[in-house]
This record gives sequence, C-alpha cells and structure tokens, in this order.
Amino acid sequence: MFEFTIKKEDLLTPLLTVAGAVDKKQSLAILSNFLFKIADNLLFITATDLEIEISAQVACESRNTTGAITVPAKKFIDIIRSLDDQASPNLVFDNGILTIKQGRSSFKLTTLPAEGYPLSEDECNDVELSIPRLVLLQLLQATHFAMSQQDVRVFLNGLFLDFEPNIISAVATDGHRMAISRYQCSHISDKKLLLPKKGVQELLRLLNCIDDENVSLAAGKSHFKLVSSQFVFLSKLIEARFPPYAKAIPRNQDKQIIIDCSVLKRALSRIVILAHEKSKAVMLHLQPGLLTLIANNNEQEEAVESLVAETQGDELKIGLNATYLLDVLSHFGDGQIRLSLSQTDSSILIESLENDNYQYIIMPMKI
Repeated sequence: MFEFTIKKEDLLTPLLTVAGAVDKKQSLAILSNFLFKIADNLLFITATDLEIEISAQVACESRNTTGAITVPAKKFIDIIRSLDDQASPNLVFDNGILTIKQGRSSFKLTTLPAEGYPLSEDECNDVELSIPRLVLLQLLQATHFAMSQQDVRVFLNGLFLDFEPNIISAVATDGHRMAISRYQCSHISDKKLLLPKKGVQELLRLLNCIDDENVSLAAGKSHFKLVSSQFVFLSKLIEARFPPYAKAIPRNQDKQIIIDCSVLKRALSRIVILAHEKSKAVMLHLQPGLLTLIANNNEQEEAVESLVAETQGDELKIGLNATYLLDVLSHFGDGQIRLSLSQTDSSILIESLENDNYQYIIMPMKI
C-alpha cells in the first residue's frame, strides 16, 4: 500500500508528455498503462509501446512511502483532466486498486503489477553530446516530411542521423525526394543511426513542448536517448543500412534558376489548384530570364503563370510533383533559392542562398 497527494496543475503536463508513448494498438494490456513509481517524494511516470519509451518525474507528497503500479493511461488522464484546476487529488493504492479522491469525488481504477512492465534495458553509448534544442528541432523539421509512409524498404520509414567529427547530418527520403539538413559542431564520435518514423514524430512533439536551451543525446547499438529537464525519451533504432545519400546529390548541373522563395511558393500554390488531383504534376519551363509554371488536369483545365527569374543555361521543360516542391519551400524563410537542373529526366537540386546547411532533391515526373 502507498499513498500520495499531488496538484492537478503539476501532474497533468508530465502525464500528457509521457502519453505519446502509450501503445495505441493495445497489443498487450499492460502497454495501455502508465508505470507509476513513488520514491523520495517523487512520482516517476513511464509509458512505452516497445518501440519508444518516455518517462518524466514530478514532486508529490508521498509521506515517505514507496511503491510501483501500472494504471490505465487514458482513463487516468481523463479523470485528472475532469478535476477542478485548483484540485490536489489524493491517490491511494491498496489491494490492486488505485483510489483517486478529490473533495466529494472518488474514482477507483484497477491496476496491473509493475513487475510485468517491459522497460528498456540500459546499454553502453557510442556517442554522447549536448546540442541546442532549437538546432535539433530544426534538423528534424527540415527533413522529417520526406520520410516514407509504409515502404517495404524499412530504411525509408525513418530518419537517418549521421554523426561525423565536425558535422551532424539529418537525412530522409521516400525514394522520390530527399531532404538533407546539417549542423556544424565539433568533438563528436562517428555514429550512424536510423530513427523510426514514430520516434521522430514524438521527438518533434516533445521538443516543441519545452523551452530548454540544450538537450543531451546519447546513442548505442540499438537505442537512441534524449534527456531534457522535463523528460527522458528513448527509441529503438531501425536495424537497416541507409543508402549512401551523398551519391544522390546532383553534381555539375548546367542549368540554374534563382528566384525569391515566397514568390515561387505563392505562384505554385495557385497553379497546383488545377493540377491533376492525384499526381499534382506541374511543368517547369525554363527560359532566359523566365520561369513558367504550367498545370493541367483530365478536365482539360489549365493554369499558367510566368515568373521573372535569374536563369542560366539552355531552355528546359521538366515535370515534378508540386506538393514535394511546396514541402521544400515551406522550410525556407524569405530570401532567394537556387534550383539546379540538367535534363528532363534528371533530379532537381534545391538550395537556399541564405543558408547552405539545407539541400533538397526531387525526382522529375513524366508529363
């Protein structure tokens, strides 16, 4: 038996932080539960779906009692949410039942033994470093959209982190496009790891919820770990070899388009309205000093817009998926970008003239 009291306002935030790791598939009953541990007037909250694990801690009044249980995550969150904002519920665990008391309200939840909760095992780390939170967030935000959804090639269903002595590269590809983001740093051990899609999505959510200046990263043979002031995040790694992405970056492109990013983005957003509903195909027509965007569909409808641009090279027509290009443009701020091209059937390299840490490659389409 153990008992503790905690303020709703202190409890709800860590609950919602950890809830992202609760198993939604309900493959095992205990994975739908939070693991609660009480020790030294601290409540430790953990959730896992066997792929990712998130834990947080919060101060409570436990009267020097200790113990551990697992409780139904969704029901527990719903109960705590339903209480008045100023509530400080009292929680008592006895004979397999967790009783939550607040004023004249009382809730009894069935629990499962903590001994059966599948926590990840500690392992030796090959790389450890501290990194600015915003830098890590930008690395992920600038690349995650290019991950594949459900490809049989498992290495496409994640985000590749390439640690080199002076640089960290984040890379994602679905086979039709590739996104590369880099961060210059020093004193890093060589390490290559592939984060699963869900782990990346949870990292983005968590990093957006905190205001830490720096976070700590660690990676071993099979796990990736991030530690902040508010939570600890662990993710299994995808056991697959990521392709040599540097070889996919186009070289010696003899045609270039330099144009204001916001101008191109607004024009493309208009043109795509009449593009084919599924393919979102748009033709880019490069002429001296001019870039013309052309879209049409099965209803014989057409949209055309010509933009003044700084161009180099011979005339060229090339088709591509407008959604892919809009995804890229949304990650550039104001300023000019460069599109490097060579032939109708060759990939397009897109870079910012303001920041050389980002590269995007899009495969062409036949129109």
